[in-house]
Amino acid sequence: MRHIYIRGIIGLIWLVAAIVMPYFLREMAGMFVVLAGFAVLSLNTPICILLSCDRDLEQAVRFLPGQKRRFCIPYCLFIFSCNMAADVIFLCSWQIQNGGITVLMIAGAVFFALQSAVLLEWFHPIRGWKIESDLWHHPWEYVVPVVMLLLAGAACAWSVLLYVLLVLLAVEIAILLFIPKGHS
Repeated sequence: MRHIYIRGIIGLIWLVAAIVMPYFLREMAGMFVVLAGFAVLSLNTPICILLSCDRDLEQAVRFLPGQKRRFCIPYCLFIFSCNMAADVIFLCSWQIQNGGITVLMIAGAVFFALQSAVLLEWFHPIRGWKIESDLWHHPWEYVVPVVMLLLAGAACAWSVLLYVLLVLLAVEIAILLFIPKGHS
């Protein structure tokens, strides 16, 4: 019961952040603010540490054959859906409070939601924790948002970078989707 309560509170905070953040950021209107908002919303939530928090699940998933395809892709799509939901709420709130949503902002939302769903959890699960609160304070959990913030800054400094990043993301997805069956 405690886990459901904590996850509900975190989900509520995430939702409020997506609604309220455009109000606080409107004075600094610009593409960087919107991209930084997407980066902040990619902060790892309980769904992003699924394998780290359940060692038995991780062992079962890694032991069974073909799990890169059967587990990781749906898991990645689920995280993308959650991130995209927060980004859509952020964009709707931005439109209501500030106006001026562009196609580039929507493309940025898709990029940040999908790129932050990359399976860092699959390749580098958090190990060595003794109690569950260790997971919440582990520095590795903040790698994804920090990288997303750096990409937001770089994309604003060099406007073509967002398009380059979208192309690289498409290549990354193609590689993940077409993993040979012998390597999954």
